[in-house]
This record gives sequence, structure tokens and C-alpha cells, in this order.
Amino acid sequence: MEKVLFNPLTAVVGAFCLLLSLFLPTDGLGVTICWFKWWFDLPCPGCGLTRSVTCISPLQFAKALAYHPFGLLVYVLFVANVALAVSPRSWRLALKRKIHDHERSWRTVYRFIVFGFLFFGSVRILFALATR
Repeated sequence: MEKVLFNPLTAVVGAFCLLLSLFLPTDGLGVTICWFKWWFDLPCPGCGLTRSVTCISPLQFAKALAYHPFGLLVYVLFVANVALAVSPRSWRLALKRKIHDHERSWRTVYRFIVFGFLFFGSVRILFALATR
């Protein structure tokens, strides 16, 4: 887990996505960028995540939640990665130690989030199939 949180590439991607979220329209670009949606005409577990993140920058939280409930979590992770990248080395090392000391708990949280994400996506797909 710490390899992702403390990776310089993760911080760059997070900063880029946060910057992009300031300029992208909150209703999307009008083009589908999801290959899953193109091929199967069904929403994937991540569909709406980009629009959700772009809604958070202008503080449109209800709209962000409507697009994807995990958007806020992704946004917070982006901010955390950027904050970690610019924080003093001693802070990063202290956080790294805390994560390492509680690795089992962090893995449980991680698994819960992944399960929730996939569960949400599965329910969304089943709902889309049922309403056709």
C-alpha cells in the first residue's frame, strides 16, 4: 500500500487530475471514453468517476455523488498524494511507519473499498440490464 501512496508518479497523476478537474466541464465532454460502455452498452464500475471528480472542484457535491459515489474518495486520495509529495520527509516517514505498523487494518480497509467499488458496479450493470 505504501508503494502506491509514496510513489512520485502517483503524486504527479493526482496533481494532473486535480488540475484537470478545474477545467473539465462537470457534465462531461459529450463523448464516451469508456471502452466497456462502447463494447457492451453498459456502464462499467468506474463510469461517472471522472465527472464525479470534476464536480467536486466547484463544490457540487450532490452532483458528484449522483455521478459516482466513490468520486469523493478518489478526490481525497488525489489531494492526499499531492500533499504527501510536498510534505516534509519526516512527515512522510512517520506516516509510512504508521501504515506499516497497522498494515493488516489498512489491507482490510483497502479490500472493503475494492469490494464496495465492484459491488456498486455490479449493481449498476444489473440495474441497466433490468431497465432495458
